[in-house]
Amino acid sequence: MLDSQKKIILFLGLDIAILLLFILLVSPHLIDRIKGAAQEYLSNQEILVNLDWRESLVKELEESYQSQAADLAQLEGAFLNHQEAVGFISTLESIAQQTGNIFEIKTASSFIPANKKGEAEESFLAFRISLWGNFNNLINFLANLEDNPYPPYRLIEIDSISIRRLEATGLNKHPGLSQGDLETILGIKIYTQ
Repeated sequence: MLDSQKKIILFLGLDIAILLLFILLVSPHLIDRIKGAAQEYLSNQEILVNLDWRESLVKELEESYQSQAADLAQLEGAFLNHQEAVGFISTLESIAQQTGNIFEIKTASSFIPANKKGEAEESFLAFRISLWGNFNNLINFLANLEDNPYPPYRLIEIDSISIRRLEATGLNKHPGLSQGDLETILGIKIYTQ
């Protein structure tokens, strides 16, 4: 019986030695694979969190765009189309006539940017106009220009203004003017699409 116990102990010892040898040889490789899988899992989790964040941001931006789409349409209407420039000139003439001013366009030019760098630059029509009339007529012209409803005009900027009082010698140019009336030279920009 002693022999059989020795055989059992020998087999158990041999099995334990083989098991320990297996654990020592295989376990570092398994541990490395487990660490790699854990690392991959964590990086994938981070990617998923970023994707969820981007998706929520995209949804938020879409909702914001939808809520502001009407405002954008109105804003586009604030810019003058180049085809409507003649109509705007006639509007300036009619405003001058309605406010009792004499109107004359001195210069008209158009600025359309070349846009070489991809930057958004403003394009506009620039007018230099002369008005003759009294001070109240000038103020009325400026107020009507600002409130001009032609369609929903417009982004207008008065970039220069020069006012001088007319003397008796300058009245011969335009009948209906009296001494003390004003000659006003306005620089106007109308922003275009």
